[in-house]
Amino acid sequence: METGFKALFIKPLILVLLFLVSSCLSTLKNGSLAELRFTRDHYNATIPENALIKTYVRTEEKMGIYCSDEDVIIRYKIASQQKIKFFKAEEKKIGNFWFLLVRTKTDYDVLNRERQDEYVLEVKATVTTLTDKSKDKKKNSISLELHTSLVVSVLDTNDLSPLFYPVVYEETIPEDTPLHSSVLKVSAEDADIGMNGEIYYSFKEKTNQFAMHPRTGVITITRSLKFENRRSYDFIVEARDRGIRGRSKPSTAKVKFNIQQVNIYNPDIDIQNLPHVVEESNCDIYAIIKVTDRDSGVNGIIRSLEIVDGDPDGHFRIKETGNSGEYNIVVLNMLDRETAPKGYNLSLRAVDSGTPERDTYKSIHIELADVNDNAPVFERELYEVNIAETAPVNSPVIKLKVSDKDEGKNAQVSLEIVGGNEGGEFRINKRTGMLYTAVVLDAEHRSSYTLTVSAIDQGNAGSRKQSAAKVKIFVVDANDNDPLFEKYFMEVSINENEPAGSSVVKISARDKDSGENGYISYSIANLKPVPFDIDHFTGLIKTTHLLDFETMRREYVLHIRASDWGYPYRRQTEMKLVIKLKDVNDNRPQFEKIDCKIQVPRFTVIGKEIMTMSAVDFDDGNFISYRVESGNEDNCFSIDSSSGVLSVTCDLSDIGMEERIVKITATDGSHYSDLTSLHITLVNAKKTQAADDSINIECRETGVLRRLNEAIETAKKNNIGEDDDFAMMPSRYGENVHKPELVNFPNAVQVNESVPLGYTILAIRARDRDLGYNGKLVYGVSDGDDDSLFRIDPETGDLNVVGYLDREARDEYVLNITVSDLGKHQHTTWKLLKVIILDVNDNAPKVDKRISSFRVSENARNGTVIFKINAQDPDQGENGRIVYVLTTDTSQFSVDKTSGNLYVSGRLDRERQELYELKVTVSDCAPEPWTLHTEALIRIIVDDVNDNAPEFLVQNYTVKALEDLPIGSVVAIVTAVDPDLGTGGIVSYSLESDSSSEVDEKMFEIDSISGTVRTTSELDFEQRQIHTLIVKAVDGGMPFLSSETWLTIEIVDVNENIFAPEFGSFYATAFVDENEPPGTLVTTVSATDADPPGDVSRVGYSIVDGDGLGYFSIDSEGIYAYFY
Repeated sequence: METGFKALFIKPLILVLLFLVSSCLSTLKNGSLAELRFTRDHYNATIPENALIKTYVRTEEKMGIYCSDEDVIIRYKIASQQKIKFFKAEEKKIGNFWFLLVRTKTDYDVLNRERQDEYVLEVKATVTTLTDKSKDKKKNSISLELHTSLVVSVLDTNDLSPLFYPVVYEETIPEDTPLHSSVLKVSAEDADIGMNGEIYYSFKEKTNQFAMHPRTGVITITRSLKFENRRSYDFIVEARDRGIRGRSKPSTAKVKFNIQQVNIYNPDIDIQNLPHVVEESNCDIYAIIKVTDRDSGVNGIIRSLEIVDGDPDGHFRIKETGNSGEYNIVVLNMLDRETAPKGYNLSLRAVDSGTPERDTYKSIHIELADVNDNAPVFERELYEVNIAETAPVNSPVIKLKVSDKDEGKNAQVSLEIVGGNEGGEFRINKRTGMLYTAVVLDAEHRSSYTLTVSAIDQGNAGSRKQSAAKVKIFVVDANDNDPLFEKYFMEVSINENEPAGSSVVKISARDKDSGENGYISYSIANLKPVPFDIDHFTGLIKTTHLLDFETMRREYVLHIRASDWGYPYRRQTEMKLVIKLKDVNDNRPQFEKIDCKIQVPRFTVIGKEIMTMSAVDFDDGNFISYRVESGNEDNCFSIDSSSGVLSVTCDLSDIGMEERIVKITATDGSHYSDLTSLHITLVNAKKTQAADDSINIECRETGVLRRLNEAIETAKKNNIGEDDDFAMMPSRYGENVHKPELVNFPNAVQVNESVPLGYTILAIRARDRDLGYNGKLVYGVSDGDDDSLFRIDPETGDLNVVGYLDREARDEYVLNITVSDLGKHQHTTWKLLKVIILDVNDNAPKVDKRISSFRVSENARNGTVIFKINAQDPDQGENGRIVYVLTTDTSQFSVDKTSGNLYVSGRLDRERQELYELKVTVSDCAPEPWTLHTEALIRIIVDDVNDNAPEFLVQNYTVKALEDLPIGSVVAIVTAVDPDLGTGGIVSYSLESDSSSEVDEKMFEIDSISGTVRTTSELDFEQRQIHTLIVKAVDGGMPFLSSETWLTIEIVDVNENIFAPEFGSFYATAFVDENEPPGTLVTTVSATDADPPGDVSRVGYSIVDGDGLGYFSIDSEGIYAYFY
């Protein structure tokens, strides 16, 4: 047999005594023993354990010393060995070689390899040389001692059987232990070595439930365990060594597997819930919960169902119904939808009674139906707002924001003014809450209003709730009233010569407006300067100069203007004040001539007028009288008191005094002039001269007359005409003549719906050719703003957005733009303005169903429509045109970009992918970056079709099996996988036969469930080295599908050649004559083999060493022949 292992052999020595070499002698004769030595310094030998007495150790090389000298004697002795002296050394000389032989003694116990498997011997050789034939060897010998070592290995003999420990095994196996899992390892020991100590494990009786590894003793599961089918398994397992069968007995042990029931399945929670729970209620059953468990026994009993999350305030409770596994969710406490507007997401946990326990979580959404239990709520209880009294009708005042925690109709609020609006001054948009003026307001008539606004929801009749808020409106005064004088004409008088700053009169006016609009300032509006000033705040008029009746204007007409402090224009009123200057006697008479020198002849007759003394008084209407103050004691002269004529009243000729000074004065009755002196000289003259010619007068002119004339001229000039030389106020300031005119007013304006609050749509401009308040304009939207989205700045005319525009709700408004002036007789102009709301891409496409789930068979044809995605976009044009794009990377599905149809576009294979989560992006066609999109998630589950044959994990299986495996050993486990579901994925196995594998099939079997291949008979490498099996896998589908694979089992040869051949003696002796021809038979040797008959016991022969190597040959039958 070709064993594949190292052959066992021995080397017997055949010595031919024809050639004797005396090398030892020559060496000794040369006087040197140094060349004598053992063939090796160290030897290895073996001996079987349990060997009989006088059993020689075996070695593959010659042990001993070469020496051909006949006078040399060599003796061997074991010089050192272990405590127990099993061995003895002997010598045997054959030819020129002294053999070292070691054998067991006769008086000791047998060798036991298990006790000691090796012995180290120190061998001493004593060499003696005889120098003569004397019998006294000690006297005549030369001794030499040589040493070597010998290691004797005790060969194992299969003298022991395997032993289990323990002999009883018991293990508990959970029923869910996976296939091919190791569940137990049995162990036996055999003190032998090599194949004698190698152990094979096997079941004593056949089983398909478990498999045992023949070398390791590990037991694995080959079929699924079911506690319900069988609760325990009892086996007897065997352990047998690999030595020659029949020489040792197998050992057995008991194995018991207890199958432990496992809590395999989680509880299943099924919820049957009502559509909603009405808030403000309790003791309602919201849902019926059924909990089941597919496990049996205690593992299938539901221990508890509880709410573990989503109900922190304990509004709900789980209550058993009395039926097994049935529970109710009961509303325990009063619910309030407003505190949980999104309802409750309860997390339920069901726990079974298994060990370990298994649980299941499930969420349930509880939606609360709204009850109208909340009244509308204003942002504030009291609103305060200001509005100008010039605000046009329909001007927005304030927007009241109201919220209602309810939902639906219960949260829809309608607003109404229920108090404080008796005059109908205001109105409110009941839907938007914008409060408007309804009439023109007058702060002078009423400066504040306190409105009560009620908000009522639109719940069902009988359940409606309302609330109210106060709106305090302060009418901000506008400067719409002129100041009013108590009198519009006054006449007063003032004496001249009053010092500057003298009070003349106090003027008073009032203004109905309030604040600065009612503050009044006074001024003198005369265009020409006047000697008066007025206190701007008190209206007190004072003089600014000293007034002179004689030279200044004697009557002043003042235009007194009262102006308020209003903005942007002051309102003003004028009155006429006439101030008459009263003359006061404030001037003394003044002579026209003074310091006169008069020569009067003595013969001047009595009564003769000498001269006229004229005095001037600047006061108007004063009469001057004259008198002589001194120098006229003799009364020769007199002066007319009225005319001032100076006359002679005595006869001058008799007067002895030639010169005199007469002092004259003039008076207006109150004031006296300065004394003027008349230096009168009496002269003698001829009586024949005329009187006038004889009186000579020389005076110095004072110029008073000139000054008087100048004063008269000045007074005349200052008093020409009336001082009121212009009208009180031009008519253009007092009359509202013109209507406002809108400038460049468009018929329509466009605005994007996305503009922010406060955005100015249009700057409306108007003009009025009147001045002041008659030309001051206010703007308003009198109609068309039903949604309270617009406001026009009453001052600037800017039309602003005050609410969020939504083209999709309304795309056009027609506003009545009104412009009014603030004149007393107000003029108004209006035009209609169309506001077109332009679409902005502010709406992403809205998909009817954002998340959808569908099923499709895996054999669905291309083009099969699965679902139509419906989406809408209320925007216009390209902003509202929708396209569909499948963004998930897949070739199995496509979507029509226009229609939204999702269809099959590639071959489906559930086994490759069962679930597809497709994202479809629904986008509008607005230009980037304003494109908006929405994603829809579509889950597609591919339903199985039995379209897959079982597939082996390995295309062709190749395994090796030792030829000495026990029957029932597992040689292979083939596995085929069928990805189909249900019975279509359940695989069964069988061995198929054909002409070449029919014999092989009888030696093996396969477990139809697990694919485990076991031996059914003994294997023999010598009979067949390779076995080829056809394994077929069939699924359970209808129709079924199958596949096949090849299983090649290579039988591995086991070395059954246990024993080496043995010669009867370690040497043989033969003789041959010289000159014999080649091929001459010399001798025949014979060896025996203890192995069983057959190739393992057949012996072959060969020459491996010796002097005759190359001269002799031996055939396979042991015939030794000379061939050279």
